[in-house]
Amino acid sequence: MIKTGIIWSDQYAEYNLGEGHPMNPKRLLIPYWLLKSMNLFQLPEIQLFTPQLASDSDILLFHSPKYLQAMKILSKAGGGARPRLGLGTGDCPVFPEMHDASRLVVGGSLEGVKRIQNGDVQQAFVLLGGLHHAFAERAAGFCYYNDVVIVIKYLQQQHGFERILYIDTDVHHGDGVLGAFYKDKSVLGISLHESGEHIFPGTGHHDEIGLNDGLGYTINVPFFPGTWNDLYIMTFENIIPCVWEEYDPEFVIWQCGADGHFRDFLGHLALTTDLYSYLGKRIAELSRQGSAQGRLLLLGGGGYNPDSVARVWLATLAGITGIELPKESPPDWIDRCKERFDFEVSPHLTDPPLNWKQLSGYPFIEDEILEATHDSIHYLKRVLQDVPDWKRCEKYFQD
Repeated sequence: MIKTGIIWSDQYAEYNLGEGHPMNPKRLLIPYWLLKSMNLFQLPEIQLFTPQLASDSDILLFHSPKYLQAMKILSKAGGGARPRLGLGTGDCPVFPEMHDASRLVVGGSLEGVKRIQNGDVQQAFVLLGGLHHAFAERAAGFCYYNDVVIVIKYLQQQHGFERILYIDTDVHHGDGVLGAFYKDKSVLGISLHESGEHIFPGTGHHDEIGLNDGLGYTINVPFFPGTWNDLYIMTFENIIPCVWEEYDPEFVIWQCGADGHFRDFLGHLALTTDLYSYLGKRIAELSRQGSAQGRLLLLGGGGYNPDSVARVWLATLAGITGIELPKESPPDWIDRCKERFDFEVSPHLTDPPLNWKQLSGYPFIEDEILEATHDSIHYLKRVLQDVPDWKRCEKYFQD
């Protein structure tokens, strides 16, 4: 089993955007309780680490002094709004201790990087991380500080990495991260997400491939609503491996959001735990090749049904570590969720085979999904063939 760190703090529960908001402590505590009930933290290959608060200098690796100061002022006041900065909106309300809660997120992602770089573990999973929608001077999509961009800049400045791969499988496009490096080939940014024509933030179309030195180093793979496991895997294998291997990253960051699961409240894909187990195995396998030497940082990202988030993250963790999972959920986990939150979780850790055509709320036509996916793959292959650095993938990209 690969030595793996889990980054967790009980203080993560303070990243609470309010009663009724999708970003609430339940979506974190229930997955954490599952990992604990599975006795994973007792395995010698898995270590639990507690993060520290990120410093102002950490935050300023990406965010502006103006934005940092506004976060501090509003956090201290416990209310108010700065709409131009995205603060005090429905998605990003102001809440007490907002600044400290947000910089603990950054601290957690930095802790994961430091544990990998120190050789304590080969890979690390940060449960509250991957807040990929925040911009340098604007909060967005439940995200206040962009821990991903900060971690990338930290790796570049403190450790001299010249090729970092960022892969994002959250159901929402990783706009804040890919936008930050849109003209920069030192980061290969890959986002596989539900099409922006159907979901927030409305970006991430397949013709967004970077500019100037970064041309071809942004790869967006939008999926039509209703996309199922096999179609997702086919698309992944048609686009990602050759570019990944040709780029030969030195460090890999994976935003492994759980909101593509078919039971998530905010997405419209038809994915199951089997897909996330596959992604865990495949991405870990690719990360162990070449210059990355297994350096893999996972950031939990989105996911808003606590039951599916818990089981998706467990499947992901099993995929990257090789842990064998039982079929049934731990009874103490089921009882605790019921007693604490009056929330029913699944008695099974993995999903049964899914007939997505029978799902309520998925009134999509199979031929339309297949046609949209084929068009997306075909377009991406065609434009990537014209990028000089991907010429060796030309035969791989041919239909």
